[in-house]
Amino acid sequence: MALRRGVTSAASLSRWQYLHESPLCKFASITTKSSSAYPFNDSDLPQSTNVIHTTTQSSCKVFKCTFVTTTTTNAKKEGMNDTAIANNSNITSDTDLKSKDNSHTDISSDERFEKKTIVPTSRKSMFEKLYDQYWPERQKHRIVIGERFFRAAQRRAMDPIWYTDGRINTDFRSKHAILALHVWFLHRRLIVDSTDPHLSLLIQEELFDTLWNDTLSRIRANKDIHELMVNKHLKDVQQLTFQMCTHFDHCYSEYKHDPQKRVEELSKAIWVHVLNKDEHSVHDHVMRLVAYVEYQMDNIVLQLPDVYFQEGRVAWGDIPNFSKMLTDDGKALPKSPPLKPDQMETLGLDLPSNWLRVLTDAGDAYYWNLTTNQTQWDKPIEII
Repeated sequence: MALRRGVTSAASLSRWQYLHESPLCKFASITTKSSSAYPFNDSDLPQSTNVIHTTTQSSCKVFKCTFVTTTTTNAKKEGMNDTAIANNSNITSDTDLKSKDNSHTDISSDERFEKKTIVPTSRKSMFEKLYDQYWPERQKHRIVIGERFFRAAQRRAMDPIWYTDGRINTDFRSKHAILALHVWFLHRRLIVDSTDPHLSLLIQEELFDTLWNDTLSRIRANKDIHELMVNKHLKDVQQLTFQMCTHFDHCYSEYKHDPQKRVEELSKAIWVHVLNKDEHSVHDHVMRLVAYVEYQMDNIVLQLPDVYFQEGRVAWGDIPNFSKMLTDDGKALPKSPPLKPDQMETLGLDLPSNWLRVLTDAGDAYYWNLTTNQTQWDKPIEII
């Protein structure tokens, strides 16, 4: 007896589960420093004194910007003696690394990327796979982890910064694109997880089932849509989601070793799927979103420790800084217009602190207190 009613089966994901190997960011972000909250494991990397980093700059032809590329050289392989290695040991990055654990942030990125992004093959027997898929305790486990992953993506996508300073539209498609983008980050980590590849794929199915259930609720929340048309709209949203995920997959498979072209292709993907081909968007805004994608690919896929990821714990890091953006003419970008009351209500900005607006499966709104775990139908009012 299944414990979860999935809207779609695993077969519905086959359109973009060909799973190209995904190269991760090898250059510093353009507007924000791509640092990590997690140190590398010393056992997985060579010693820092045997590695030399060289930083070069190149230009993006599409958006006329400059980004930094870091290359790594194995000093022992190049035949350098210990004295030469010691003299060059300070050539790392612009950041002064303060601890030994953080001294490998940029070490052997090519080797680590190649090792981490290979899609693993499960060595479980057929009976072990059947146990994972049908035993109630195992079903419960993957449902819980899949739900945690989705809620982590949902909370990040609901952050008001995206729709205020970040200038993302508050329409259904734009908000769904931000949510689907963060689900895609988790998907990329799950398909290369070598701890338990078979379980990771089952968790991925639960993650997307939860996404489609949430999408159904958001569609039903629009009272202008008749119930008989809900499934049609769901299929449309799924198609757009698969197209977006496939486009981002293409960026990291086709341009695996070409950061400049990858940035250009990511810019197109952001403009098409997140900004909805907004003709008024500026390249400064697009490039900050591109830098965020590159950072999260490195943060989630490479640097998030397995012990945290297996528990469904995700640390997203900082949202891009959207202040002091410039127009294409180099002038200061005017402030975004204030949100309308209905937009503030949709984003939950009109609620007291620690309260969230949540939807039932039928699309009806209720309110949830994160501190007390209290739920209620009536809109909470902040008592002064």
